[in-house]
Amino acid sequence: MPRFHLNIFSDIEAPDYEGIERPDLNRVIAETVTGVRDLVASGIREGRPIYRSHRIEITDGAGTLLHAVYFGDVIDLRP
Repeated sequence: MPRFHLNIFSDIEAPDYEGIERPDLNRVIAETVTGVRDLVASGIREGRPIYRSHRIEITDGAGTLLHAVYFGDVIDLRP
């Protein structure tokens, strides 16, 4: 099973040295979107600012960027 690394780029940069094993990238993207939504919701509840540019980058074991989930892309804000 492939190993994916979820590197966080927000107020801090947190590389994921361990990674997670999942069957495919689509599964990892879906789980990451859910996780980012949880982070955004927590930030809103705590009154912290949410930066659209914060993100989690999904890479393979060699460090190749496979996908990025931006905080601003997981919420639907309307006027």
